[in-house]
Amino acid sequence: MNIVNAASALHLLFSASLLWVVPSQHLFLADMVAFPVSLFLLVREIASKWSIATAIERLRRHSIEICIDDAQSESSSRESSISGAVNRRIKYHEHLDLSQYKPLPEKAAVLLTKASRDGHKRLSLFNALLLLADLVMFIMCLDFVYRPLLTPGLDLFIFRPGHVSHNSAKLHIRYPDGGDLELRYKELGSDWIPARNVPWESAGVFEPPTNATDFTMTTALMNLQPSTKYIVALHCRQPTLHSQTALLSSLEFKTAPIPGDPAHLRFATGSCIKPNFPYRPTLSPDIRGFASILDHSDDLDMIVFLGDFIYADLPLYFGSTVEDYRRLYRQVYRTKSAYRLVRKVPMIHVYDDHEIMNNWHAGDAPPMGSALAAYNEYNGLANPPSPTNRAYYNFTYGDIAFYAWDTRRYRSRWETENEVGRSRATMLGKEQKVHFTQWLAAVNHTAAVKFVISSVPLTFGWSNEDSSQDTWRGYPTERAEILELTRHVPNLFFLSGDRHEMAAVELPSGNMEFSTSPISQFTFPLVGQFRANMTGETTLHHRRPGHVKYGILDVDTRSGPVPRVTYNLYTTDVRQGKQPAWTYEAKCSAWR
Repeated sequence: MNIVNAASALHLLFSASLLWVVPSQHLFLADMVAFPVSLFLLVREIASKWSIATAIERLRRHSIEICIDDAQSESSSRESSISGAVNRRIKYHEHLDLSQYKPLPEKAAVLLTKASRDGHKRLSLFNALLLLADLVMFIMCLDFVYRPLLTPGLDLFIFRPGHVSHNSAKLHIRYPDGGDLELRYKELGSDWIPARNVPWESAGVFEPPTNATDFTMTTALMNLQPSTKYIVALHCRQPTLHSQTALLSSLEFKTAPIPGDPAHLRFATGSCIKPNFPYRPTLSPDIRGFASILDHSDDLDMIVFLGDFIYADLPLYFGSTVEDYRRLYRQVYRTKSAYRLVRKVPMIHVYDDHEIMNNWHAGDAPPMGSALAAYNEYNGLANPPSPTNRAYYNFTYGDIAFYAWDTRRYRSRWETENEVGRSRATMLGKEQKVHFTQWLAAVNHTAAVKFVISSVPLTFGWSNEDSSQDTWRGYPTERAEILELTRHVPNLFFLSGDRHEMAAVELPSGNMEFSTSPISQFTFPLVGQFRANMTGETTLHHRRPGHVKYGILDVDTRSGPVPRVTYNLYTTDVRQGKQPAWTYEAKCSAWR
Protein backbone atom coordinates (compact mmCIF):
# COMPACT_ATOMS: atom_id res chain seq x y z
CA MET A 1 0.00 0.00 0.00
CA ASN A 2 1.51 3.31 -1.09
CA ILE A 3 1.17 6.61 0.74
CA VAL A 4 -1.77 7.71 -1.42
CA ASN A 5 -3.85 4.63 -0.62
CA ALA A 6 -2.82 4.83 3.03
CA ALA A 7 -4.00 8.45 3.32
CA SER A 8 -7.35 7.62 1.71
CA ALA A 9 -7.81 4.56 3.89
CA LEU A 10 -7.12 6.63 7.00
CA HIS A 11 -9.65 9.27 5.95
CA LEU A 12 -12.30 6.64 5.18
CA LEU A 13 -11.62 5.02 8.56
CA PHE A 14 -12.08 8.31 10.41
CA SER A 15 -15.27 9.08 8.47
CA ALA A 16 -16.80 5.63 9.00
CA SER A 17 -15.95 5.72 12.70
CA LEU A 18 -17.57 9.15 13.07
CA LEU A 19 -20.74 8.16 11.22
CA TRP A 20 -21.28 4.63 12.53
CA VAL A 21 -19.12 3.97 15.61
CA VAL A 22 -18.87 7.05 17.84
CA PRO A 23 -19.62 10.70 16.90
CA SER A 24 -16.52 12.01 18.64
CA GLN A 25 -15.16 15.52 18.25
CA HIS A 26 -11.65 14.10 18.05
CA LEU A 27 -12.66 11.89 15.13
CA PHE A 28 -14.27 14.81 13.33
CA LEU A 29 -11.19 17.02 13.74
CA ALA A 30 -8.94 14.17 12.61
CA ASP A 31 -11.19 13.67 9.60
CA MET A 32 -10.98 17.37 8.76
CA VAL A 33 -7.19 16.99 8.57
CA ALA A 34 -7.13 13.63 6.80
CA PHE A 35 -9.50 14.62 3.99
CA PRO A 36 -7.49 17.51 2.43
CA VAL A 37 -4.29 15.48 2.69
CA SER A 38 -5.95 12.51 1.00
CA LEU A 39 -7.54 14.76 -1.62
CA PHE A 40 -4.23 16.42 -2.50
CA LEU A 41 -2.36 13.12 -2.81
CA LEU A 42 -5.10 11.49 -4.87
CA VAL A 43 -5.45 14.37 -7.31
CA ARG A 44 -1.68 14.52 -7.73
CA GLU A 45 -1.51 10.78 -8.31
CA ILE A 46 -4.33 10.82 -10.87
CA ALA A 47 -2.79 13.77 -12.72
CA SER A 48 0.60 12.07 -12.72
CA LYS A 49 -0.72 8.81 -14.10
CA TRP A 50 -2.70 10.51 -16.83
CA SER A 51 0.38 12.52 -17.80
CA ILE A 52 2.45 9.34 -18.07
CA ALA A 53 -0.26 7.64 -20.12
CA THR A 54 -0.39 10.63 -22.48
CA ALA A 55 3.38 10.64 -22.92
CA ILE A 56 3.41 6.91 -23.67
CA GLU A 57 0.66 7.33 -26.22
CA ARG A 58 2.62 10.09 -27.95
CA LEU A 59 5.77 7.96 -27.97
CA ARG A 60 3.82 5.04 -29.40
CA ARG A 61 2.68 7.16 -32.35
CA HIS A 62 6.26 8.20 -33.04
CA SER A 63 7.39 4.55 -32.90
CA ILE A 64 4.79 3.55 -35.52
CA GLU A 65 5.97 6.34 -37.82
CA ILE A 66 9.54 5.09 -37.50
CA CYS A 67 8.45 1.56 -38.35
CA ILE A 68 6.62 2.76 -41.49
CA ASP A 69 9.57 4.89 -42.65
CA ASP A 70 12.00 2.01 -42.23
CA ALA A 71 9.84 -0.83 -43.57
CA GLN A 72 11.16 -0.29 -47.10
CA SER A 73 14.80 -0.70 -46.00
CA GLU A 74 16.71 -3.91 -46.62
CA SER A 75 16.40 -6.53 -43.92
CA SER A 76 20.15 -6.67 -43.61
CA SER A 77 20.24 -2.98 -42.66
CA ARG A 78 16.97 -2.97 -40.54
CA GLU A 79 18.74 -2.74 -37.21
CA SER A 80 20.92 0.20 -38.22
CA SER A 81 17.95 1.97 -39.86
CA ILE A 82 15.85 1.63 -36.72
CA SER A 83 18.74 3.05 -34.74
CA GLY A 84 18.89 5.96 -37.14
CA ALA A 85 15.17 6.51 -36.84
CA VAL A 86 15.40 6.43 -33.09
CA ASN A 87 18.25 8.92 -33.24
CA ARG A 88 16.07 11.23 -35.31
CA ARG A 89 13.32 11.00 -32.67
CA ILE A 90 15.82 11.70 -29.96
CA LYS A 91 16.74 14.92 -31.72
CA TYR A 92 13.03 15.75 -31.94
CA HIS A 93 12.53 15.04 -28.24
CA GLU A 94 15.66 16.63 -26.93
CA HIS A 95 14.53 16.18 -23.35
CA LEU A 96 14.63 12.36 -23.75
CA ASP A 97 17.99 10.60 -23.64
CA LEU A 98 17.42 7.12 -25.06
CA SER A 99 20.79 6.67 -26.72
CA GLN A 100 21.85 4.17 -24.12
CA TYR A 101 18.93 1.84 -24.87
CA LYS A 102 18.75 -0.61 -27.76
CA PRO A 103 15.45 -0.27 -29.67
CA LEU A 104 12.97 -3.10 -29.27
CA PRO A 105 11.53 -4.95 -32.23
CA GLU A 106 8.39 -3.29 -33.56
CA LYS A 107 5.85 -5.88 -32.32
CA ALA A 108 7.32 -6.04 -28.82
CA ALA A 109 7.36 -2.26 -28.54
CA VAL A 110 3.69 -2.01 -29.53
CA LEU A 111 2.63 -4.74 -27.09
CA LEU A 112 4.62 -3.25 -24.22
CA THR A 113 3.21 0.20 -24.87
CA LYS A 114 -0.36 -1.13 -24.93
CA ALA A 115 0.12 -3.08 -21.68
CA SER A 116 1.63 -0.04 -19.96
CA ARG A 117 -1.19 2.20 -21.15
CA ASP A 118 -3.91 -0.24 -19.98
CA GLY A 119 -2.21 -0.59 -16.61
CA HIS A 120 -2.18 3.16 -16.13
CA LYS A 121 -5.84 3.35 -17.07
CA ARG A 122 -6.72 0.71 -14.49
CA LEU A 123 -4.74 2.50 -11.81
CA SER A 124 -6.31 5.82 -12.73
CA LEU A 125 -9.81 4.30 -12.57
CA PHE A 126 -9.07 2.87 -9.12
CA ASN A 127 -7.82 6.23 -7.89
CA ALA A 128 -10.82 8.00 -9.38
CA LEU A 129 -13.17 5.65 -7.49
CA LEU A 130 -11.14 6.19 -4.33
CA LEU A 131 -11.45 9.94 -4.81
CA LEU A 132 -15.21 9.61 -5.27
CA ALA A 133 -15.47 7.56 -2.06
CA ASP A 134 -13.45 10.18 -0.16
CA LEU A 135 -15.70 12.97 -1.41
CA VAL A 136 -18.95 11.12 -0.62
CA MET A 137 -17.83 10.20 2.90
CA PHE A 138 -16.67 13.74 3.61
CA ILE A 139 -19.98 15.19 2.42
CA MET A 140 -21.87 12.75 4.66
CA CYS A 141 -19.71 13.78 7.64
CA LEU A 142 -20.42 17.44 6.96
CA ASP A 143 -24.14 16.70 6.71
CA PHE A 144 -24.11 14.75 9.98
CA VAL A 145 -22.15 17.36 11.90
CA TYR A 146 -23.60 20.57 10.48
CA ARG A 147 -27.23 19.51 9.97
CA PRO A 148 -28.36 21.60 12.99
CA LEU A 149 -26.91 24.70 11.30
CA LEU A 150 -28.20 23.82 7.84
CA THR A 151 -31.74 23.07 9.07
CA PRO A 152 -32.14 25.03 12.33
CA GLY A 153 -35.86 24.24 12.61
CA LEU A 154 -36.98 27.82 13.15
CA ASP A 155 -40.49 26.90 11.97
CA LEU A 156 -40.80 23.99 14.41
CA PHE A 157 -44.23 23.51 16.02
CA ILE A 158 -44.57 21.57 19.29
CA PHE A 159 -47.69 20.67 21.21
CA ARG A 160 -47.10 17.94 23.78
CA PRO A 161 -48.15 16.86 27.28
CA GLY A 162 -45.62 17.10 30.08
CA HIS A 163 -46.31 15.99 33.63
CA VAL A 164 -49.89 14.80 34.12
CA SER A 165 -51.05 14.59 37.74
CA HIS A 166 -54.40 13.48 39.18
CA ASN A 167 -55.93 16.96 38.73
CA SER A 168 -53.71 18.87 36.28
CA ALA A 169 -51.73 18.53 33.08
CA LYS A 170 -48.78 20.60 31.89
CA LEU A 171 -48.68 21.38 28.17
CA HIS A 172 -45.54 22.41 26.33
CA ILE A 173 -46.03 24.57 23.23
CA ARG A 174 -43.75 26.01 20.58
CA TYR A 175 -45.54 28.24 18.10
CA PRO A 176 -43.50 30.76 16.06
CA ASP A 177 -46.23 32.05 13.75
CA GLY A 178 -47.94 34.63 15.99
CA GLY A 179 -51.58 35.11 16.98
CA ASP A 180 -53.38 34.58 20.29
CA LEU A 181 -53.74 30.95 21.38
CA GLU A 182 -56.67 29.20 23.02
CA LEU A 183 -56.85 25.79 24.71
CA ARG A 184 -60.09 23.81 24.68
CA TYR A 185 -60.59 20.45 26.32
CA LYS A 186 -63.20 17.87 27.22
CA GLU A 187 -63.49 14.39 28.66
CA LEU A 188 -63.26 11.23 26.63
CA GLY A 189 -64.97 7.92 27.20
CA SER A 190 -63.13 4.85 28.40
CA ASP A 191 -62.50 3.83 24.78
CA TRP A 192 -60.97 7.25 23.93
CA ILE A 193 -64.15 8.27 22.09
CA PRO A 194 -65.53 11.74 22.93
CA ALA A 195 -68.41 11.46 25.36
CA ARG A 196 -71.78 12.48 23.98
CA ASN A 197 -73.26 15.82 24.96
CA VAL A 198 -70.03 16.89 26.66
CA PRO A 199 -69.20 20.42 25.54
CA TRP A 200 -65.74 21.81 25.00
CA GLU A 201 -64.39 23.89 27.85
CA SER A 202 -62.00 26.76 27.31
CA ALA A 203 -58.85 27.01 29.40
CA GLY A 204 -58.48 30.62 28.35
CA VAL A 205 -56.95 32.73 25.63
CA PHE A 206 -53.34 33.81 26.00
CA GLU A 207 -50.76 35.71 24.03
CA PRO A 208 -48.40 33.72 21.82
CA PRO A 209 -44.86 32.96 22.99
CA THR A 210 -42.14 35.34 21.88
CA ASN A 211 -38.60 35.14 20.60
CA ALA A 212 -37.36 35.73 24.17
CA THR A 213 -38.18 32.07 24.94
CA ASP A 214 -37.60 30.79 21.40
CA PHE A 215 -41.39 30.86 20.92
CA THR A 216 -41.90 28.21 23.62
CA MET A 217 -44.24 28.27 26.59
CA THR A 218 -45.58 25.89 29.20
CA THR A 219 -49.12 26.18 30.51
CA ALA A 220 -51.36 23.91 32.57
CA LEU A 221 -54.90 22.64 32.62
CA MET A 222 -56.25 22.69 36.17
CA ASN A 223 -59.18 21.19 38.09
CA LEU A 224 -59.22 17.94 36.12
CA GLN A 225 -60.73 14.68 37.35
CA PRO A 226 -58.46 11.79 38.44
CA SER A 227 -58.08 8.68 36.25
CA THR A 228 -59.94 10.43 33.44
CA LYS A 229 -59.16 10.64 29.72
CA TYR A 230 -59.12 14.04 28.04
CA ILE A 231 -58.71 15.52 24.61
CA VAL A 232 -57.11 18.97 24.30
CA ALA A 233 -57.24 21.15 21.21
CA LEU A 234 -54.94 24.10 20.54
CA HIS A 235 -56.50 26.91 18.51
CA CYS A 236 -54.98 30.07 17.08
CA ARG A 237 -56.69 33.39 16.63
CA GLN A 238 -54.98 35.02 13.67
CA PRO A 239 -55.66 38.75 13.15
CA THR A 240 -56.19 38.11 9.43
CA LEU A 241 -59.05 35.72 10.22
CA HIS A 242 -61.21 38.45 11.81
CA SER A 243 -61.49 36.77 15.21
CA GLN A 244 -61.98 33.34 13.68
CA THR A 245 -59.99 30.48 15.18
CA ALA A 246 -57.95 27.83 13.42
CA LEU A 247 -57.26 24.39 14.91
CA LEU A 248 -53.51 23.86 15.15
CA SER A 249 -53.33 20.44 16.79
CA SER A 250 -54.90 18.18 19.40
CA LEU A 251 -53.69 15.51 21.81
CA GLU A 252 -55.03 13.05 24.35
CA PHE A 253 -53.93 11.98 27.81
CA LYS A 254 -55.19 10.29 30.97
CA THR A 255 -54.84 11.82 34.42
CA ALA A 256 -53.17 9.92 37.24
CA PRO A 257 -55.06 8.21 40.09
CA ILE A 258 -55.67 10.00 43.36
CA PRO A 259 -52.44 10.09 45.43
CA GLY A 260 -52.34 7.06 47.69
CA ASP A 261 -54.78 4.97 45.66
CA PRO A 262 -53.62 1.60 44.27
CA ALA A 263 -52.46 2.01 40.71
CA HIS A 264 -51.23 0.29 37.58
CA LEU A 265 -48.43 2.20 35.84
CA ARG A 266 -46.50 1.30 32.72
CA PHE A 267 -43.66 3.61 31.69
CA ALA A 268 -40.50 3.63 29.56
CA THR A 269 -37.09 4.76 30.75
CA GLY A 270 -33.68 5.40 29.22
CA SER A 271 -31.22 8.10 28.23
CA CYS A 272 -28.93 9.36 25.46
CA ILE A 273 -30.18 10.16 21.96
CA LYS A 274 -28.52 11.55 18.83
CA PRO A 275 -30.66 12.17 15.71
CA ASN A 276 -29.68 10.05 12.71
CA PHE A 277 -27.04 7.98 14.48
CA PRO A 278 -25.89 5.56 13.12
CA TYR A 279 -25.88 7.82 10.07
CA ARG A 280 -28.10 7.33 7.04
CA PRO A 281 -28.18 9.71 4.06
CA THR A 282 -31.65 11.21 4.29
CA LEU A 283 -33.50 14.50 4.09
CA SER A 284 -35.53 13.56 7.19
CA PRO A 285 -33.26 12.38 10.03
CA ASP A 286 -34.92 10.27 12.68
CA ILE A 287 -34.29 8.81 16.14
CA ARG A 288 -34.44 5.03 15.88
CA GLY A 289 -34.93 4.49 19.60
CA PHE A 290 -38.02 6.70 19.65
CA ALA A 291 -39.33 4.85 16.61
CA SER A 292 -38.92 1.59 18.53
CA ILE A 293 -40.65 2.95 21.65
CA LEU A 294 -43.58 3.99 19.45
CA ASP A 295 -44.21 0.29 18.80
CA HIS A 296 -45.05 -0.08 22.53
CA SER A 297 -46.64 3.32 23.12
CA ASP A 298 -50.32 2.35 23.06
CA ASP A 299 -50.31 1.33 26.71
CA LEU A 300 -47.55 3.61 28.05
CA ASP A 301 -48.59 6.11 30.72
CA MET A 302 -45.38 8.16 30.51
CA ILE A 303 -41.70 8.21 29.58
CA VAL A 304 -39.00 9.06 32.12
CA PHE A 305 -36.05 10.42 30.15
CA LEU A 306 -32.82 10.11 32.13
CA GLY A 307 -30.65 12.77 30.50
CA ASP A 308 -28.51 13.54 27.42
CA PHE A 309 -31.52 14.56 25.36
CA ILE A 310 -29.08 16.62 23.29
CA TYR A 311 -25.32 16.32 22.73
CA ALA A 312 -24.05 19.89 22.85
CA ASP A 313 -20.42 18.81 22.56
CA LEU A 314 -20.63 15.89 20.13
CA PRO A 315 -19.50 15.70 17.43
CA LEU A 316 -18.79 19.45 17.54
CA TYR A 317 -19.40 22.13 20.15
CA PHE A 318 -21.01 25.01 18.27
CA GLY A 319 -20.89 27.57 21.07
CA SER A 320 -22.16 28.65 24.47
CA THR A 321 -25.05 30.95 23.59
CA VAL A 322 -28.64 30.04 24.39
CA GLU A 323 -29.36 29.76 20.65
CA ASP A 324 -26.56 27.20 20.24
CA TYR A 325 -28.37 24.97 22.73
CA ARG A 326 -31.89 25.74 21.50
CA ARG A 327 -30.93 24.70 17.98
CA LEU A 328 -30.06 21.20 19.19
CA TYR A 329 -33.39 20.79 21.00
CA ARG A 330 -35.19 21.83 17.84
CA GLN A 331 -33.20 19.26 15.87
CA VAL A 332 -34.47 16.50 18.19
CA TYR A 333 -38.11 17.61 18.28
CA ARG A 334 -38.36 18.04 14.51
CA THR A 335 -37.58 14.35 13.84
CA LYS A 336 -40.68 12.44 12.84
CA SER A 337 -40.50 9.83 15.62
CA ALA A 338 -39.98 12.45 18.33
CA TYR A 339 -42.86 14.51 16.97
CA ARG A 340 -45.22 11.52 17.14
CA LEU A 341 -43.98 10.09 20.43
CA VAL A 342 -44.07 13.25 22.55
CA ARG A 343 -47.61 14.07 21.38
CA LYS A 344 -48.79 10.58 22.25
CA VAL A 345 -47.03 9.87 25.57
CA PRO A 346 -46.26 12.39 28.35
CA MET A 347 -42.51 12.73 28.80
CA ILE A 348 -40.67 14.06 31.86
CA HIS A 349 -36.95 14.75 32.09
CA VAL A 350 -33.77 15.10 34.05
CA TYR A 351 -30.72 16.60 32.42
CA ASP A 352 -27.17 15.26 32.39
CA ASP A 353 -23.75 16.44 31.26
CA HIS A 354 -24.25 16.56 27.48
CA GLU A 355 -27.05 19.09 27.85
CA ILE A 356 -24.17 21.30 29.00
CA MET A 357 -20.73 19.83 28.27
CA ASN A 358 -19.12 16.42 28.75
CA ASN A 359 -18.68 15.38 32.42
CA TRP A 360 -19.94 18.73 33.71
CA HIS A 361 -19.03 19.41 37.34
CA ALA A 362 -18.52 23.19 37.47
CA GLY A 363 -21.84 24.25 38.99
CA ASP A 364 -23.27 27.51 37.66
CA ALA A 365 -20.13 28.51 35.75
CA PRO A 366 -20.64 29.31 32.05
CA PRO A 367 -22.14 27.87 29.93
CA MET A 368 -24.48 26.48 32.59
CA GLY A 369 -26.76 29.53 32.40
CA SER A 370 -27.34 29.20 28.65
CA ALA A 371 -27.67 25.42 28.81
CA LEU A 372 -30.17 25.48 31.68
CA ALA A 373 -32.24 28.23 30.03
CA ALA A 374 -32.63 26.16 26.85
CA TYR A 375 -33.32 23.00 28.87
CA ASN A 376 -36.10 24.71 30.83
CA GLU A 377 -37.66 26.18 27.69
CA TYR A 378 -37.88 22.80 25.96
CA ASN A 379 -38.00 20.20 28.74
CA GLY A 380 -37.65 21.42 32.30
CA LEU A 381 -40.74 23.59 32.72
CA ALA A 382 -43.02 20.74 31.64
CA ASN A 383 -41.71 18.57 34.50
CA PRO A 384 -43.54 18.13 37.83
CA PRO A 385 -43.41 21.14 40.17
CA SER A 386 -40.06 21.69 41.86
CA PRO A 387 -38.54 24.02 44.48
CA THR A 388 -37.92 27.53 43.14
CA ASN A 389 -35.22 27.61 40.45
CA ARG A 390 -34.38 23.96 41.00
CA ALA A 391 -34.34 21.02 38.58
CA TYR A 392 -34.90 18.24 41.14
CA TYR A 393 -38.49 17.30 41.90
CA ASN A 394 -40.83 14.59 43.19
CA PHE A 395 -44.32 13.41 42.28
CA THR A 396 -46.71 10.53 42.76
CA TYR A 397 -48.85 8.33 40.55
CA GLY A 398 -51.43 6.81 42.88
CA ASP A 399 -49.39 5.06 45.56
CA ILE A 400 -46.23 5.02 43.42
CA ALA A 401 -43.71 7.75 44.33
CA PHE A 402 -40.88 9.26 42.27
CA TYR A 403 -37.93 11.47 43.15
CA ALA A 404 -35.70 12.91 40.40
CA TRP A 405 -32.21 14.10 41.34
CA ASP A 406 -30.21 16.90 39.81
CA THR A 407 -26.77 15.25 39.68
CA ARG A 408 -24.89 18.05 37.87
CA ARG A 409 -25.47 21.50 39.30
CA TYR A 410 -24.43 20.89 42.91
CA ARG A 411 -21.63 18.35 42.63
CA SER A 412 -18.13 19.06 43.89
CA ARG A 413 -15.41 20.16 41.48
CA TRP A 414 -12.95 17.33 40.86
CA GLU A 415 -9.88 19.53 40.54
CA THR A 416 -10.47 21.10 43.97
CA GLU A 417 -10.60 17.80 45.82
CA ASN A 418 -7.60 16.16 47.47
CA GLU A 419 -7.78 12.71 49.01
CA VAL A 420 -9.47 14.00 52.14
CA GLY A 421 -11.77 16.28 50.18
CA ARG A 422 -12.70 13.48 47.79
CA SER A 423 -14.10 11.46 50.67
CA ARG A 424 -16.37 14.42 51.46
CA ALA A 425 -17.36 15.11 47.85
CA THR A 426 -21.02 15.65 47.15
CA MET A 427 -23.10 15.12 44.05
CA LEU A 428 -26.43 16.35 45.41
CA GLY A 429 -25.37 19.28 47.55
CA LYS A 430 -26.64 19.97 51.05
CA GLU A 431 -30.03 21.49 50.15
CA GLN A 432 -31.04 18.77 47.71
CA LYS A 433 -29.91 16.01 50.04
CA VAL A 434 -32.07 17.41 52.86
CA HIS A 435 -35.03 17.69 50.48
CA PHE A 436 -34.53 14.08 49.35
CA THR A 437 -34.21 12.78 52.92
CA GLN A 438 -37.47 14.47 53.87
CA TRP A 439 -39.21 12.96 50.85
CA LEU A 440 -37.83 9.52 51.70
CA ALA A 441 -39.24 9.71 55.21
CA ALA A 442 -42.61 10.87 53.91
CA VAL A 443 -43.10 8.10 51.34
CA ASN A 444 -41.57 5.24 53.32
CA HIS A 445 -44.95 4.10 54.63
CA THR A 446 -47.30 5.92 52.25
CA ALA A 447 -46.13 4.62 48.85
CA ALA A 448 -46.14 0.99 47.82
CA VAL A 449 -43.28 1.46 45.32
CA LYS A 450 -40.63 4.18 45.13
CA PHE A 451 -38.37 5.15 42.24
CA VAL A 452 -35.29 7.36 42.55
CA ILE A 453 -34.14 8.84 39.24
CA SER A 454 -30.43 9.48 38.79
CA SER A 455 -28.85 10.51 35.49
CA VAL A 456 -25.67 8.57 36.39
CA PRO A 457 -25.50 5.03 37.84
CA LEU A 458 -24.87 4.14 41.46
CA THR A 459 -23.31 0.76 40.71
CA PHE A 460 -19.51 0.48 40.91
CA GLY A 461 -19.55 -1.93 37.95
CA TRP A 462 -18.26 0.72 35.55
CA SER A 463 -14.77 1.37 36.80
CA ASN A 464 -12.76 3.08 34.04
CA GLU A 465 -11.21 6.53 34.54
CA ASP A 466 -14.28 8.38 33.25
CA SER A 467 -16.83 6.58 35.41
CA SER A 468 -14.54 6.71 38.44
CA GLN A 469 -15.05 10.48 38.44
CA ASP A 470 -18.37 11.07 36.71
CA THR A 471 -20.68 8.43 38.23
CA TRP A 472 -21.50 7.78 41.87
CA ARG A 473 -18.22 5.81 42.05
CA GLY A 474 -16.50 9.19 42.35
CA TYR A 475 -18.67 10.14 45.37
CA PRO A 476 -18.38 7.04 47.59
CA THR A 477 -19.10 8.66 50.96
CA GLU A 478 -22.34 10.33 49.91
CA ARG A 479 -23.39 7.18 48.03
CA ALA A 480 -22.87 5.11 51.17
CA GLU A 481 -24.96 7.58 53.18
CA ILE A 482 -27.82 7.38 50.69
CA LEU A 483 -27.76 3.59 50.47
CA GLU A 484 -27.79 3.36 54.24
CA LEU A 485 -31.04 5.37 54.18
CA THR A 486 -32.67 3.41 51.36
CA ARG A 487 -31.70 0.10 52.97
CA HIS A 488 -34.66 0.54 55.28
CA VAL A 489 -37.17 1.57 52.59
CA PRO A 490 -39.07 -1.34 51.03
CA ASN A 491 -39.64 -1.62 47.28
CA LEU A 492 -37.34 1.24 46.32
CA PHE A 493 -35.66 1.12 42.91
CA PHE A 494 -33.04 3.31 41.25
CA LEU A 495 -33.32 4.27 37.57
CA SER A 496 -30.23 5.56 35.77
CA GLY A 497 -28.59 5.88 32.35
CA ASP A 498 -25.45 7.58 30.98
CA ARG A 499 -23.11 4.63 30.32
CA HIS A 500 -24.47 3.57 26.89
CA GLU A 501 -24.82 0.08 28.34
CA MET A 502 -27.44 -1.74 30.38
CA ALA A 503 -26.99 -3.26 33.81
CA ALA A 504 -29.43 -4.58 36.40
CA VAL A 505 -27.64 -4.63 39.75
CA GLU A 506 -28.66 -5.31 43.33
CA LEU A 507 -26.82 -2.65 45.32
CA PRO A 508 -25.28 -3.21 48.77
CA SER A 509 -28.43 -1.74 50.32
CA GLY A 510 -30.57 -4.45 48.73
CA ASN A 511 -32.22 -1.94 46.37
CA MET A 512 -32.28 -2.75 42.66
CA GLU A 513 -30.84 -0.41 40.06
CA PHE A 514 -31.85 -0.53 36.40
CA SER A 515 -29.33 1.45 34.38
CA THR A 516 -30.44 1.64 30.76
CA SER A 517 -28.91 3.46 27.79
CA PRO A 518 -28.60 4.49 25.06
CA ILE A 519 -32.06 4.95 23.59
CA SER A 520 -30.39 5.94 20.32
CA GLN A 521 -26.63 6.57 20.42
CA PHE A 522 -23.25 4.91 20.09
CA THR A 523 -22.03 1.92 22.04
CA PHE A 524 -18.74 0.02 22.22
CA PRO A 525 -19.46 -3.67 21.59
CA LEU A 526 -15.79 -4.70 21.78
CA VAL A 527 -14.30 -2.03 24.04
CA GLY A 528 -14.72 -1.34 27.72
CA GLN A 529 -15.19 -3.42 30.81
CA PHE A 530 -18.05 -3.86 33.23
CA ARG A 531 -17.07 -5.60 36.43
CA ALA A 532 -19.91 -7.74 37.66
CA ASN A 533 -20.56 -8.44 41.33
CA MET A 534 -18.46 -5.63 42.76
CA THR A 535 -18.09 -5.50 46.54
CA GLY A 536 -21.54 -5.84 48.06
CA GLU A 537 -23.27 -5.87 44.66
CA THR A 538 -24.98 -8.62 42.70
CA THR A 539 -25.19 -8.23 38.92
CA LEU A 540 -28.30 -9.83 37.49
CA HIS A 541 -27.81 -8.77 33.87
CA HIS A 542 -25.43 -6.72 31.77
CA ARG A 543 -25.59 -5.87 28.09
CA ARG A 544 -23.12 -3.74 26.13
CA PRO A 545 -24.00 -4.13 22.38
CA GLY A 546 -26.88 -2.25 20.80
CA HIS A 547 -27.37 1.32 19.59
CA VAL A 548 -30.96 1.14 20.89
CA LYS A 549 -31.65 0.04 24.45
CA TYR A 550 -34.48 1.11 26.76
CA GLY A 551 -36.50 -0.30 29.61
CA ILE A 552 -40.25 -0.57 30.13
CA LEU A 553 -41.45 -1.06 33.69
CA ASP A 554 -44.84 -2.42 34.64
CA VAL A 555 -45.89 -1.56 38.20
CA ASP A 556 -49.09 -2.90 39.74
CA THR A 557 -50.03 -2.14 43.34
CA ARG A 558 -53.67 -3.22 43.08
CA SER A 559 -53.17 -6.85 44.02
CA GLY A 560 -52.61 -6.45 47.76
CA PRO A 561 -49.84 -5.56 50.21
CA VAL A 562 -47.10 -6.96 47.93
CA PRO A 563 -46.81 -4.92 44.72
CA ARG A 564 -45.60 -6.29 41.39
CA VAL A 565 -42.71 -4.63 39.52
CA THR A 566 -41.53 -6.02 36.19
CA TYR A 567 -38.63 -4.64 34.15
CA ASN A 568 -38.36 -5.41 30.42
CA LEU A 569 -35.24 -4.59 28.41
CA TYR A 570 -35.77 -3.82 24.72
CA THR A 571 -33.09 -3.57 22.07
CA THR A 572 -33.44 -3.55 18.30
CA ASP A 573 -30.63 -6.14 18.18
CA VAL A 574 -33.09 -8.73 19.54
CA ARG A 575 -36.25 -9.39 17.54
CA GLN A 576 -36.11 -5.82 16.17
CA GLY A 577 -37.22 -4.56 19.57
CA LYS A 578 -40.67 -6.09 19.22
CA GLN A 579 -40.19 -8.44 22.18
CA PRO A 580 -38.16 -8.05 25.40
CA ALA A 581 -34.52 -9.09 25.26
CA TRP A 582 -34.56 -9.66 29.04
CA THR A 583 -37.29 -9.63 31.70
CA TYR A 584 -36.95 -9.39 35.45
CA GLU A 585 -39.69 -9.79 38.04
CA ALA A 586 -38.59 -7.87 41.13
CA LYS A 587 -38.83 -9.39 44.58
CA CYS A 588 -41.11 -6.97 46.39
CA SER A 589 -42.27 -7.10 49.97
CA ALA A 590 -45.32 -6.02 51.93
CA TRP A 591 -45.00 -2.31 52.55
CA ARG A 592 -47.55 -1.76 55.31
